[in-house]
Amino acid sequence: MNFEIMSYIGVGDIKLGMKREEIRKLFNYRFTEFMKSPLCMRTTDDFGCCHVFYNEQDTCEAIELFIESNVTFEGRSIIGKLYNEVKTMFEAIDNSLDFDDAGFVSYKYGIGVFAPFADEPDGLVESVIVFEKGYFD
Repeated sequence: MNFEIMSYIGVGDIKLGMKREEIRKLFNYRFTEFMKSPLCMRTTDDFGCCHVFYNEQDTCEAIELFIESNVTFEGRSIIGKLYNEVKTMFEAIDNSLDFDDAGFVSYKYGIGVFAPFADEPDGLVESVIVFEKGYFD
């Protein structure tokens, strides 16, 4: 599937703030509901190409997209690309990236990039999360 990231709005037809039922309908109700981690308070929906996270009102607060998805931001592919290329792209537009050992978060654009082998020259971006304001607070 193709997903264009729209900062603080959503990806493709999945919009932040949409009800769980609306999103499930977009995927013809093909999903698995699960707990992402033992610390989670709410369930997550797995649609194969992405995971959708919901808040207390059962509305979408974040979307995590995986390598099976063609994810673009401002017309440029992100997932499956070399981490260093994606990092350089974001550094050019956001001088306040929050880095860790497996990627970075851009609060300016509401996007997090996950690359577990970011420190290796051929490390690839394996997933991207798009989130609403305050998601990581």
